[in-house]
Amino acid sequence: MAAERERTGLRALRWSAVAAIGVSGAMLIGLAAPTTGESRANAVASLNPQSTESDPVAELAVLSAPSGSGLVREGDDYRVRVTVTNTGTAASDELTVALRVDGATAVSSNALAAWFADDSAELPSGFTTVASETLSPLAPGSSAVLDLAVDGERQGLSGAFGARAALVTAHEPDGASAAADRTALVWVPLDADVPAVDTTFVAALSTPGNRSALLSADDVAALTSEAGSLTRTLDAVAGRPVVVGIDPRVIASIRALGETAPEGAVAFLDRLERVPNETFMLPWADADPVATLAAAGVPLPSPEGAGSAVTVDEASEETPASATPTPDVDGDEQTDEAAEAAASAALLAELSSWPVTLTGWAWLTADGFDSDALAALNDDGTSTAIVPMSVLEDGPIMRSEGTALLGADEALADAAQRASLADSQQVHDSALARLGALLAASATGDSPFALVALSREELASTDRLVSTIAQTVMLPWADSALASSALANPGTSGAVTANSLSDGRAAAVSDALAAERADRRFADIAEPSWHITDERRLELLAALSLGWGAQSAAELERYVVDSAVLRSSVQVVESSAILLLADRTSLPITVQNDLDVPVRVYVHVDPDTGRLRVLDSDVETLVEPQSQTRAVVPVESITNGDVRITVSVRDADGREIGTPRRVELTLQAGWETLGVLIVGGATLLLLVVGIARDLRKRERRRQAERRERGAPADEHPEAAPSDDAHE
Repeated sequence: MAAERERTGLRALRWSAVAAIGVSGAMLIGLAAPTTGESRANAVASLNPQSTESDPVAELAVLSAPSGSGLVREGDDYRVRVTVTNTGTAASDELTVALRVDGATAVSSNALAAWFADDSAELPSGFTTVASETLSPLAPGSSAVLDLAVDGERQGLSGAFGARAALVTAHEPDGASAAADRTALVWVPLDADVPAVDTTFVAALSTPGNRSALLSADDVAALTSEAGSLTRTLDAVAGRPVVVGIDPRVIASIRALGETAPEGAVAFLDRLERVPNETFMLPWADADPVATLAAAGVPLPSPEGAGSAVTVDEASEETPASATPTPDVDGDEQTDEAAEAAASAALLAELSSWPVTLTGWAWLTADGFDSDALAALNDDGTSTAIVPMSVLEDGPIMRSEGTALLGADEALADAAQRASLADSQQVHDSALARLGALLAASATGDSPFALVALSREELASTDRLVSTIAQTVMLPWADSALASSALANPGTSGAVTANSLSDGRAAAVSDALAAERADRRFADIAEPSWHITDERRLELLAALSLGWGAQSAAELERYVVDSAVLRSSVQVVESSAILLLADRTSLPITVQNDLDVPVRVYVHVDPDTGRLRVLDSDVETLVEPQSQTRAVVPVESITNGDVRITVSVRDADGREIGTPRRVELTLQAGWETLGVLIVGGATLLLLVVGIARDLRKRERRRQAERRERGAPADEHPEAAPSDDAHE
């Protein structure tokens, strides 16, 4: 059979040159060394003792994809497309590629899942080779694609309808390099009564990997554009057997834009409202419903309001009558801030509300799941939960702690996610063959229902997702079904398998909850505080999103870092040394507010020694958003000298805000009085000198006038010195 090859020319040329150099070197060694293989090996080893570890080697990878989703009807030809890649550093020898099947034994769903999970290249017993091809040597980094064809007369399959395990191997003649890929076929004998399993998918209409409280206008525009991820996902699931979990953050973010919402976003909501699919609401940002229960024993926090994303005026206009201020326990009306917070909460509830067909549904993962978490969710209104099959002890449909549980098979989910997220057609076809075989195994077992979970960590492209769903439900052994139809089956009552959170994620969740509590205490200084607390609550839920997958702990740690940054947004500005010359004076302290809301804080000064007495230790200060304000703290100097003081800002309850600052003071008590005396004495002296000078001038003028009239001179001329002498 002809083979199609995909090679990188430059790399092949480079390795050809390396091979040529190696051959030349071998020839030179051969001229001076014995010709036996053992002797040559000893000679090379003596020159380079590490050669056995550093020598280039060929490493193979195999990917197989049965045609027609693995369906094989009795008497029909079938083929398996195989891609062999050399991922090593040396060219391979000639390869033998073979298809082997265990054709007489139908495989159960559990056994088939275990078969796919084993990635070894060892050939199990009972397998028969039904097709093989020889493949020319592969240069490093190159691939070859070939079809292993099996005609209808030597299918290698027999027995009743069901899934059959299959193995594709590639190996060198001496077995130095070998690789295998595990796949499966579905055998359909002539006139077979093919059983079918009710099949439905579950998908999340969310925005994985977004940490915002509300999606920005730019994000909304990109996600709901014609090529946007949300639009593509809706295209793929609309009208198909998919129950859709809707993220309220998506709905609220679009509605919050009001008249400025992009046309694509408005059209997206219109389409979503008209889809015939079964729908249910996810937690905000698809947050994990059980993580906080498992880590800290507290339910998942609920959104409180829109925060600063919507103005108070807008909140007041949109607030329903039920959200108007109510009297408190003392009979007084709520404060304006409390009324605004209630209006914001009511507005967020209005923005995120959506008409779904299924209420009280939740979609859980195995991490942190146990009966206590299930009971807590039931108390919170959860009546039906989609859970991994591995946590159910008695079948795919169970009832426990008052909640109906629908099991989503992990092997089915893995195959469906591989198919929907595939980056090539062969990867897609390979995953579809696994998915089809698993469903066939379910159809021949006791399972009346198959629920296939799609990825909630990454949104698939339309083409791959449409193909995954469409080709699956077209299989003869898979019938489209509604998720709610499974509830007609009474199922069994029993216990569930407990699963704990990993230590790293549990610690990260606990730290994030503690950080949010610290943020709420810090927000007491803000006016209004709900601008901060509302937003931080929504960001916490975004950090708890199941869409982060393996990055969940890292994202929670980032939330904790952001929390520390937030709480350092109000600080005392660093100051140089201050000189105080008065016994009683005012100490200027500058406070910086980097928040977008005004804050009311109390500046506190604590001297290290008794040389300085603070007359008002907590000076109330209002700092406007993104600005600085100078607080004036009255102090009294007791003695002269240097004093170090600690300056901090606090809230109304005396809790420190930000990082305290250390400031050097130099006290010169009494210098102010001495300075006044010196200045006063100098002023008096100048006044006396001025008066004396004026009197002398007047006397000189009188004497001049007398001389002009001929009057006798003064008897004592020295009493009136001449102008020259005076000068």
